[in-house]
Amino acid sequence: MIASADGSPGQMTGQMKCMDAVKRMENIIVIGGGVSGLMTARELSRHGYRVTILEATDRLGGRIHTIRNSLFTQPVEKGVEFIHGNLPLTLQLLKESGIKYNAVRGNMLRVVNGDWKTQDDFTVGWDELIKKMNSVRQDMTVDEFLEKNFNDDRYSDLRTSVVRFANGFDLADTSRASVLALREEWMGEEDEQYRIPGGFDQLINFLEKECARSGCIIYPTSPVTEIRWKKNNLEVITSEKKAYNATKVVVTASLGSLQSKRPIIFQPGIDNYFLAAKKIGYGTVIKVMLEFKEAFWEKKRKGIGFLLTNEIIPTWWTQSPSSYPLLTGWVGGPQAWPLENKDDNAILDLALGSLSNIFQKSVDELQQILTASAVVNWKIDPYSNGAYSYETVGSIEAKTLLNTPIEETIFFAGEACYEGPSFGTVEAALVSAKNVVEKIVSGVMSDE
Repeated sequence: MIASADGSPGQMTGQMKCMDAVKRMENIIVIGGGVSGLMTARELSRHGYRVTILEATDRLGGRIHTIRNSLFTQPVEKGVEFIHGNLPLTLQLLKESGIKYNAVRGNMLRVVNGDWKTQDDFTVGWDELIKKMNSVRQDMTVDEFLEKNFNDDRYSDLRTSVVRFANGFDLADTSRASVLALREEWMGEEDEQYRIPGGFDQLINFLEKECARSGCIIYPTSPVTEIRWKKNNLEVITSEKKAYNATKVVVTASLGSLQSKRPIIFQPGIDNYFLAAKKIGYGTVIKVMLEFKEAFWEKKRKGIGFLLTNEIIPTWWTQSPSSYPLLTGWVGGPQAWPLENKDDNAILDLALGSLSNIFQKSVDELQQILTASAVVNWKIDPYSNGAYSYETVGSIEAKTLLNTPIEETIFFAGEACYEGPSFGTVEAALVSAKNVVEKIVSGVMSDE
C-alpha cells in the first residue's frame, strides 16, 4: 500500500510494523503446560510474541490426563472427562481441531440400602431450595444458608442432598463454599454434557502443535522455583538452576501449587497474591476406573448413566451411550479426605466393596470379571495438590487481585482465576487464558 499525502494508510502500516517489532522483542515465559498455559502461549504467539513454556512434569496437560495403555481397551480419563454444557470456547476449539465429542446419555439414579430411585424421587424440596437461594442478597456459606432456612428435621434429606452434591460435584467444603456462587452455577447449569471418546488429551496435542507451529519453545521437567524481577525484566529459575530471561511471565500453575507450603519464590515478594490464592476454595478428588468383561449393570437396570449412593465411593457413572464396559467411581471434597493417605490397593478394595453393596454381587464375583483398573488420587499429585477450585465467601475479591497484573510484568491465569458460572472447568481455564492475553496485548498497544 502506498501512503497518501496525509500519511494515514502508510502511518497505520508503520505503526503496525512498529508494534510487531516490539512484540518480537518481547520474550514471555508461561509457567505451566496445562490447557490454560498452552492456550495462553498459542494466543500470545499468534500476536507475534516469543513464548517459552516451562512445565514442571514430563508431560503436558496438567489435570487433563488420558490413560492409553494395553490394559484398558479404550482411552480412559484420569482427570477431566466431561464438558458440562454448551461451553462456547471449549466447543469452538474442538470444532477448530476436528476433535469429535458426543453427548452423554443415561439415567441418573440414587441407590440407598438396595432401594433404587429415579432422579425425580430425590429432588423433593429442590424448588423451595432454589426459591430461598434466589432471595439471598448477602453472601454466606452453604452451611449457614442451610442452618438459617432448612434446619427442621423434615429437611434432613434435602440438607444431605445439597451437601453431598456440593461435595461431589463442586468438591466444595460447605463450611466455606459461597451460596451465591453455587446458586449462579446451579441456575446456569445445562442438562447437556459431552465426552471426547478419543481422549481429552487430543485437545492438549492440538494446542501443543499449534504452539510449535507458532514458534513456541516448550521445556518439560522444568519446575520453576524462583523468579527475580523488576518491571519488564525477569529471571525465572528452575529447580535445575537454569535461568530464563523474559519481559513478562504468566503463571498458570495450579491453585494447589499456589496454596502449597513451598510456592514459587518471588524476589521481591508478592505475598498478598499468595494470601489471595488461599482464600479461593480448592477441592480434591479420588477417581477409580474399572473395566469389566461385560456391562453387568445393564442386567440390573437399563440405561444407567450416573449412580448416587451412600457408599464410601458414592458416585459412579457408565460410558453411556457407549457400550464400553467401564465404571468410574468418584469421591470428592470432604468425603475424600479420609481416603487421601490410603494406597491404591486399599482404595481399589473400597471401590469393589462399594459396587458389591450397590449391585448385590460379591467382591470375588466382581474381581473375576475385572479386566483393568486404575486409581488416581489428585491430592498427592505433587504439582496439582488437588483437582479444581470452587468459590468461597470472599473469593471474588481474591480473584480480582489475582487478575490484576503486577506492574504489567507478572500475570496469573488458570481455572482458579476465572470469574463466572463455569468455574472448575476446562472452559474456565481457556477463558482465563484468553483474558490474560488480551491484557498483555492491550498493554503493548497502549504503550505505543
